[in-house]
Amino acid sequence: MPTACSIIFLNQNLFSWNAILSIYSKLGRLSQMQQIFDLMLFRDGVSWNLAISGYANYGSSTDAVGVNKLMLKDAAKNLNHITFSTLLILCSNCRWMDLGRQIHGQILKFGFGFYVFVGSPFLDMYAKLGLIFDAKGYYDEMPERNVVMCNTMIIGLMWRGMVEESKH
Repeated sequence: MPTACSIIFLNQNLFSWNAILSIYSKLGRLSQMQQIFDLMLFRDGVSWNLAISGYANYGSSTDAVGVNKLMLKDAAKNLNHITFSTLLILCSNCRWMDLGRQIHGQILKFGFGFYVFVGSPFLDMYAKLGLIFDAKGYYDEMPERNVVMCNTMIIGLMWRGMVEESKH
């Protein structure tokens, strides 16, 4: 009698595969997540983002970056604002300035530079890395801002002792 996994494997239903990938990703079961990811014949942006965020959220930062590199090589069409947001948060948490700047270049190259969803992690990363003037320049150029971006910029300025600037 076929199991649910064997039926899914035979059907290659992307939604089902992503659901399984999501479970392993959210539970931090990284080896199982990678096994499912490797077995997938088809991947979409959800698949790639689940793998990146699974590694990023459970302490395997270098593996998250490795999946991103593979994504750039094999599936750049699947890059989206969630991919970049996750990578910026990773760079911020790990204090990876060089990689953060590379991600910034990718954001601009792929046209996500003015997405509000990418803006807050971007500001947070630059502020945490001590590059508050880069963060402020980016903030000032944003055509649209939300409350999260404003709060992130204020907090970043406060961290750097720029209390008066944060009031404006």
